[in-house]
Amino acid sequence: MINPEFSISDEDVASFREHGFLKLNKIFSDDLVEHMKKLSTAEIAPPADNYGSGFSKLKYDIGNDDATILSAMGDPDFGTAMAKLIGEPLFFTQGLGFELEKNKSTGFPWHVGTQSFGFQRREDAGFTIWTPLTPIDAGGQRGGMKYVSKKLLSGEFVYQHINLLPGYMQAQIAAGRELTYDDFSVLKNSLLNSPQMKELLDHFAVEDSFEPGDALIFDKYVLHRSVQLGEGPVPSRLAYALRFSSVGARYDKKRVEALAFPRVTFNYDVGSDFNEKVASEDGEQVYAGSYFEGSREARTLRFGHASQGA
Repeated sequence: MINPEFSISDEDVASFREHGFLKLNKIFSDDLVEHMKKLSTAEIAPPADNYGSGFSKLKYDIGNDDATILSAMGDPDFGTAMAKLIGEPLFFTQGLGFELEKNKSTGFPWHVGTQSFGFQRREDAGFTIWTPLTPIDAGGQRGGMKYVSKKLLSGEFVYQHINLLPGYMQAQIAAGRELTYDDFSVLKNSLLNSPQMKELLDHFAVEDSFEPGDALIFDKYVLHRSVQLGEGPVPSRLAYALRFSSVGARYDKKRVEALAFPRVTFNYDVGSDFNEKVASEDGEQVYAGSYFEGSREARTLRFGHASQGA
């Protein structure tokens, strides 16, 4: 599943820990890329509500228990590379698929993974490996992502900001103010996506090209956004994302409840109940929860020494 020649250098580790992201050149085999493509294509669908409206198709919880994906998690070369890069035990939590349609889809604006890492405390580690399943030419048709070094600006504050919105909006509604999804959207997105802030982030952002088998790893504090797929030979861009959490992560019930407020109030539904079902008691270790019984070992990244020299 993992290309045997893939490795992580000391320079890679230093860069990742400084900036929070790293392009992983030819990490995945052709067979695994093809499997990700088939898996995603079979399950993604047009967004049914406000969430994800910038995509032509998307879906959470793709391959969460897929045998091939779990087999890749058990690859010792992969586990050793991630251990060298990150330095703490991780486990695979969730898969997601996203599709951009040429000249139409805008994807997500500047954001961090407040939803995908909404089940854990703000300070707990979380990571994404984003794998484009079509070629990405950053100087041509584009369709990839932009991301900003957390050395320049960390997105940790966005996790604090999102928690403020439910209490504020509930108080406004209780006082008789009529609020809509547009009101929520402005409060949620304008912090990073006002014309002035967007221009600032775009100026400092990195945008890479990718070939099938390449991927991008980034931690949960890295600010990032979709880049529109422009004119060119590729009709749509499909990508598959793997989410990982620290084995020591603790359940944050207050955060989960805060994220549920816009879903109920403004039809802002991600189509996944993952955050609600991975645990129930505030502060409990997510990894030890009953949700992962039967798959916990398969989800846990394993260390080896075959080709990493770690």
